[in-house]
Amino acid sequence: MSARGGDTQRLPSPNGSGNGAVGRTRGLADQIRRYRAAFLSVVFVVALAIFVGGYILSNERLNVPAGVPLIGHEHFILKAYFRSGQALTPGQGQAVTIAGAKVGEIESVELKHGLALVTMEITPKYARIYRNATLLVRPKTPLQEMTVEINPGNPSAGRLHSGATIGVEQTSPNVNFDEFLASLDGETRAYLQALLAAGAEALHGNARNLQAVYRRFNPLARNVEEITKELANYHENIARSIHNFTALLESLAEIERELAKLVVSSNHVFKVFASENEDVQRTLRLLPGALAKTQSGLGKLATAAHYLGPTLQQLQPFARELAPAQRASRPFLETTTPIIRNELRPFARQARAPIAKLGPASAAFARVLPGLTVAFTVFNEIFNELAYNAGPKTGSFLFFADWAAHNVNSAYATADANGALGNTMIYFNCSFIRTIEAAARQDPTAKVIVSLLNLPHPVGCQQAAGAAAAASGRGGG
Repeated sequence: MSARGGDTQRLPSPNGSGNGAVGRTRGLADQIRRYRAAFLSVVFVVALAIFVGGYILSNERLNVPAGVPLIGHEHFILKAYFRSGQALTPGQGQAVTIAGAKVGEIESVELKHGLALVTMEITPKYARIYRNATLLVRPKTPLQEMTVEINPGNPSAGRLHSGATIGVEQTSPNVNFDEFLASLDGETRAYLQALLAAGAEALHGNARNLQAVYRRFNPLARNVEEITKELANYHENIARSIHNFTALLESLAEIERELAKLVVSSNHVFKVFASENEDVQRTLRLLPGALAKTQSGLGKLATAAHYLGPTLQQLQPFARELAPAQRASRPFLETTTPIIRNELRPFARQARAPIAKLGPASAAFARVLPGLTVAFTVFNEIFNELAYNAGPKTGSFLFFADWAAHNVNSAYATADANGALGNTMIYFNCSFIRTIEAAARQDPTAKVIVSLLNLPHPVGCQQAAGAAAAASGRGGG
């Protein structure tokens, strides 16, 4: 490259196109490749400087928005009005504490409406602050390094959101002792100095005794604290009662007409009670007897309850078997349901018309029923007589009727082509046989009958009778 007359000669491109930009790019790439180690060292040093600078800034109370990566933080913003913002300096790391633990820092202090508006940044995980919270500015060191002490309050008051502002009535600024002394006149300051000198002389060497005295006040302080809490609850309950009573009076004022009607109705009711005085007295006289009967009934009820327990225990097997029985009857019910729905129900619908026509016939039949009642009563008496059994050894008419029917059936059990034949058995004694044989010798007809009867010979009859009598004798002996 050469300079002549202020002009710069461009180097030709490698491809001969004369594109100088491409040549410069390639030249830069060649330089980076040539000085690669130095270039990487510079990049590393720059990255390390950025990281170390960010870390230092993040620990130097730098207020970086939450959207900035690595060093950004999200904060809970709380604002509060103080009567004085003396010694509160933002940007100096003055802490915001809860129970002595740091939870944030003071972000800004500004004058607004004649009061100091203090803006605080609190770590979100500690930002459980409620509407009845109180704030106190107090020195952290004798050099007036201030801190804001927060009492978070109770959850019942409701939680505060980020950006909320607490009023001056819930805050208390720091009061310097010189300001307190400046508010006193000369004579009072002299008396105060004498008092402090006498107190110092009295307390010199008595630290342990004073400590013991303060310890003895601990139970009293706890009791006073409990009493104060109860008084606060008492005042709160009184306020609630007054509010409810006011609401009640307002409601009563709105329903004045209804109250008037209530008074008139109550007057009528009391008049009715007055007119029923005698009935009430009579009721009261009957009340002891009713109570006595009630007592007797309760005694019987106790007896019934005494027996009811064993009875219910005995019913337990039945109760246990009831469910299986119902499950067992379910197939039967499922089977009969179609019959009732498809057969009995249509039959009942169709039977309505004939049943409606039975009304006149039933009326006529009702007129005949008294006579039928008498007739059936007579039949009932007849059947009772036939079935009456006078005793265990005396049969009724039905008993003998059964035997008569049985004997008639046995007598006519034989039949031929002409019909049934009655069987007859005739009993003869030996002397009657001689008489019949004598008649047969005299009358031919009687002879034919005797031959048909095939009667035994009189001699054989006597022999058979003697053998039967002998056998009867031996059996009796």
